[in-house]
Amino acid sequence: MQAVLRNVTAVVGGILAEGTACVRIAGTKVVELSRVPLLPQLGETIIDGTGKLAIPGLVNAHTHLPMVLLRGLADELPFDAWWQGRIRPIEQALGPEEIYWGSLLGLAEMIRSGTTAFADMYFEVDSIGRAVEEAGLRAVLSYGIVASQLDAHGADELRQAEAVISRWNKAGEGKIQAAVSPHTIDTCSEAVWREAIELAEEYGTILHTHLAETKEEAERCRATRGMSPVAYLHGLGAFAVPMLAAHCVHVDEEDIALLAEDDVTVAHCPKSNAKLGAGIAPVASMLEAGVKVALGTDGAASNNRLDLIEEMRMAALLQKGTSGDASVLPAREVLEMATRVGAEALRTGQGMLAVGGEADIVLVDLEQVNTLPVHDALSSLVYCALGSNVTDVMVAGRFIMRDRELLTIDEERVKHEAKRLGEQYRN
Repeated sequence: MQAVLRNVTAVVGGILAEGTACVRIAGTKVVELSRVPLLPQLGETIIDGTGKLAIPGLVNAHTHLPMVLLRGLADELPFDAWWQGRIRPIEQALGPEEIYWGSLLGLAEMIRSGTTAFADMYFEVDSIGRAVEEAGLRAVLSYGIVASQLDAHGADELRQAEAVISRWNKAGEGKIQAAVSPHTIDTCSEAVWREAIELAEEYGTILHTHLAETKEEAERCRATRGMSPVAYLHGLGAFAVPMLAAHCVHVDEEDIALLAEDDVTVAHCPKSNAKLGAGIAPVASMLEAGVKVALGTDGAASNNRLDLIEEMRMAALLQKGTSGDASVLPAREVLEMATRVGAEALRTGQGMLAVGGEADIVLVDLEQVNTLPVHDALSSLVYCALGSNVTDVMVAGRFIMRDRELLTIDEERVKHEAKRLGEQYRN
């Protein structure tokens, strides 16, 4: 792509630039930012961004993409009844076809709401990877290891995790990476965890897991191991590997100090945690202690959306409400969580709109009835905008949505297949 975005309001290097800006894109990179009009060069496409906010692509730091097929099936159930009683049995019957079409449905939803990169943990990863390659997003894919002991099954789970690394790391023209994902401290034994840590160290990948999501998980860990889930993984040496820890709802001051000390990135999933009754993670305390906090949606079976703009708003409001301090988690900081912090954790670039950076750019229309008048563009983005305000999405200098039209996904075909497949889960 050789293009110039004109007359946009831009978030440059995490800061809202004054006035309007022009952005020049060459190949996969941003090569020029200017407050004065840029003269078009031969072969460049000129795109008028009047009334639109240009932000870095949003990064969904934790999700289970194919679970979009299961959204609404087990609403208003407590966590264990939701997962073990309803969702898990259906998941175990999902095949490659369901995983592929469910992935495309989730990808379409994420693109439409401005996500350009995400971290996914699931199974049948080849079907997910195929969908991601077609859609053109950045992704960190992983096989969710579930093994209560290091027996034949546990060894097979680890082999499948390693196969994902061999097949998908650096795939999709370099936009896809792989991770190692022991599911939880409850679903993987200590021996399995130690093997998973070694696997991540061997291949230089990140570890991606669920951690301290529920009160019951934390209580079980303290009762059986005499320590918190965070302290347990710290003791195993898991935090010596770059760690993306989803949830971290039930953590205390000592846990937060360990997360900060060990440079763990927490993937905060406010809507999923609230909807399942898991609680509200103490994000304000984490940030104050120096913990890196990114933002995720979790799967759509528990959220029930994959809209990171809505997730930003929820994250900010819940922290303000629980702290009693309206100044906590301001719009700029929550946007950083959804862009730069997530991108750094996933190793998908800078997560900033900057010269020399990857051209992962989202345009948000702020001249709509739900955003006008615009007194502060960042405030309007976080507190007013909806995913439907997103008009254009670019990844690595390539538009994957232009003027609200998906360019890499046959949306009508995907909707048809999703409805067809969804009928079998209703009974």
